Amino acid sequence: MFFILSKILSFLTSPFTYLIALLIWAWKTQSNTKRKKLLSTSIIFVFIFGNSFILDEVNRIWELPENNSRQKHYDIGIVLSGMINYDATNSVIKFNGNSDRLLQALPLLKGNSLDNIFFSGGSGDLYHPENREADLIKNYLNSIEFSNKNFFSENKSRNTYENALYTKESLTRIFKNIESKKILLITSSSHMRRSLACFEKQGIKCDYLSTNRNSGPRKFEFQHCLIPNIGALSGWNHLGHEIIGYISYKLTGRL
Repeated sequence: MFFILSKILSFLTSPFTYLIALLIWAWKTQSNTKRKKLLSTSIIFVFIFGNSFILDEVNRIWELPENNSRQKHYDIGIVLSGMINYDATNSVIKFNGNSDRLLQALPLLKGNSLDNIFFSGGSGDLYHPENREADLIKNYLNSIEFSNKNFFSENKSRNTYENALYTKESLTRIFKNIESKKILLITSSSHMRRSLACFEKQGIKCDYLSTNRNSGPRKFEFQHCLIPNIGALSGWNHLGHEIIGYISYKLTGRL
């Protein structure tokens, strides 16, 4: 039920939802004074939530800081799903921006900084539960002849809480003395805070490697600081999803 509700209500984290609500309200109101106020509020809304500089600063607060995990050696690297949209009609895997999670992990395995990769992810698609991401990733790696002898996975989890739950279950079965293993958690920077808390709740102590980081060096450029950007509105949607997800997990005891 929690999974279904989170998918259905995901539109509530989008700034577009509230901008459209303001515009519809302005369209429907009979008061010219109220209409002007609502339109003014809408314009201010666009300049705030379309501002890339403001979004970067909030991301900088939310994302965990960089560390030196790339220079260390780990027994297991846990890579979280959320990087695939599967086109069943044409049997094509379409990677999204979160594929950086896998792309950062594979070189560590090749370079012997990781002994094993464990991929956690079933289907996060409400309408296509059959598209299990772990299986699709394994098939993809096989298709490019990437050795999977050190590649393990679970394909049941549908969200971050289940990632941690089923990963612990699988790792305990696959590896002996899991408590003694050095583990690296690999996921997107905005997703890391919630993920790390979920894994720690399950008793899995991890170091972390944040990928596709949103906040980079501060930029005091005219366009970046003052001109509204449609991409920033999308960025707020993603960030809002993570913050609300963290709060809801906290309230329900998942972390």
